[in-house]
Amino acid sequence: MLPLAASAQDSGYRYPEKTVLSQYDEAVFFFAGQFHKDWFHYSFHPWDATWDSTSVIGAGYQRTWLDWKDFRLGGEVGVAGRFGADAASAELWAALFARYDGFVVGNFRVSPMFSIGLSYATGTQGYESQRMTEWGTYEPVLIYLGPEIALSLVDQPQWEVFTRFHHRSGGYGLIADMDASNAVTAGLRYKF
Repeated sequence: MLPLAASAQDSGYRYPEKTVLSQYDEAVFFFAGQFHKDWFHYSFHPWDATWDSTSVIGAGYQRTWLDWKDFRLGGEVGVAGRFGADAASAELWAALFARYDGFVVGNFRVSPMFSIGLSYATGTQGYESQRMTEWGTYEPVLIYLGPEIALSLVDQPQWEVFTRFHHRSGGYGLIADMDASNAVTAGLRYKF
């Protein structure tokens, strides 16, 4: 009797190690999302947020500098367009990130990531404009935060989908005393 399918051992194929992604130390990513009018913590429960009419579309590049077991440390740069009913602007950011790739369930990997850095915006729109007017200041350079959860297949780790909270603020008074903008986004990442 002929077997219907050869086993992985019979074919000589070796499945990739479930928690090692060292060969993928660079990535490009694309995302889009919507800003809301509430404070940063509302991004974690968006069903309670009051949504703004401003949207964001962006792209970025990441490079892992340190890879130890399931932990990754690196840097990213990105550019985004912010589009509101009253204005549009561009945003550039550079950040450091920390990521954990060790949560594996079956053939799925869940990877939390946190990035922090600086963001420069060419202007304001939507609720960010209202906030800066209320505080009586325009601050083009602010702190950038990008907490994220990514999902990938263990046997195709180079592709990920993710949700990221795109946040700009004064960093509790470090740069300015303001929470400028918060967006909830979804995106796609390709690692190489």
